[in-house]
Amino acid sequence: MGADAGLDVLWVESLGWWFHPLTALLVALDAPIPPVPSELLVIGSGALAQLGTVGLVPSLLATWLGCWAGDAGLYALFRYRLTGLLDRASWGQRIHRGILTLLDKAGPAPGYASLFVLRFVSGGRTASMAAAGIAGIRWRPFLALSGTGSAVWSVYMVGLGWFTGGATGLPFWASALVGMGLGTLAGLIMAAVIAIRRRSREG
Repeated sequence: MGADAGLDVLWVESLGWWFHPLTALLVALDAPIPPVPSELLVIGSGALAQLGTVGLVPSLLATWLGCWAGDAGLYALFRYRLTGLLDRASWGQRIHRGILTLLDKAGPAPGYASLFVLRFVSGGRTASMAAAGIAGIRWRPFLALSGTGSAVWSVYMVGLGWFTGGATGLPFWASALVGMGLGTLAGLIMAAVIAIRRRSREG
């Protein structure tokens, strides 16, 4: 375990000061591009914080700010009908199609509560932020709910890494993978509950 911890320290030191900005950037990009593996770095930062390799507060702040910024950017893209900017490039068109696919799967335009809840479901963050922009939800309630949801999500994800790192004693990357598995399972359960409630209302 000591050797693994030493390797973790060397790995982070080799990254330099931009470890947390990189985390924030990937979390922001995860809003329009869900396949971006930001969760691995976020949960990994929690495991590293448990080892004392990085600071817990900077890890939480980087995750929160990246999540909030990504939410706001995607919301603004759809609120102000700027998706044409994406369509100018082939990679942008693929991103746009992916977002529309998630919107179609999400069903009817979500309410305020979904801005908080759906981020815990795979693809839910992308769908709910885009839908909020299309629905024209006002900036003030959007920022309040998005900011609160981002903070809770950040504590949850970084906390997964912290607790799995402490419970398993594995290297940070292995703890991150375990945490991702647990987070995915929790997201699937939440998605199932939401789907059942939606069907019951429609019935």
